[in-house]
Amino acid sequence: MELRGVAVVNNEFSYEMLWQTYQKEKRSNELQLVPKTFYDDMKVFMKAIAESSAQTDETRIQKDNAARLLNGIFERRKQKILVYVAYSKPLPGPVPQHEAELYEEATKLMKADTLGLVTEDKIEQRLRSTQALPEIILPSGGKIGPLDKDQVVDVKNKDDRLFLVNSKICREV
Repeated sequence: MELRGVAVVNNEFSYEMLWQTYQKEKRSNELQLVPKTFYDDMKVFMKAIAESSAQTDETRIQKDNAARLLNGIFERRKQKILVYVAYSKPLPGPVPQHEAELYEEATKLMKADTLGLVTEDKIEQRLRSTQALPEIILPSGGKIGPLDKDQVVDVKNKDDRLFLVNSKICREV
């Protein structure tokens, strides 16, 4: 097996392909499509590098570089997945199982109670502003304000109420 250039392991993956994947992920804000078996195939590739008969300084350096590239790909993809979760966007498919599980777990965490600061059943529709503020855009896309300090407002959307109370812009009446 040749590690420089376009050597191929299992007729599919190579150091060059790993480098190209890293560069695509690095250049784009969108999650790039990779095979569902990407990480498993990369483990096989890394094992093949480690077991190659010629354990020279060059092969050790390429093995370390390949590991760094693979970790870089995963870290960049993880960041992108969290952006998808934050904006409630579905992942482009197919994605590796590990990434799909990360997306599902992060989505569950985002939908969970807001760190126990305020629970939905405790929030009433009427809120009192804690400070004077200009017109602001709420998570629902609606607007509120301008408000005077201690002004009472009716907020019907639960997410908007949670945002205003947790941000300490308003308090429950």
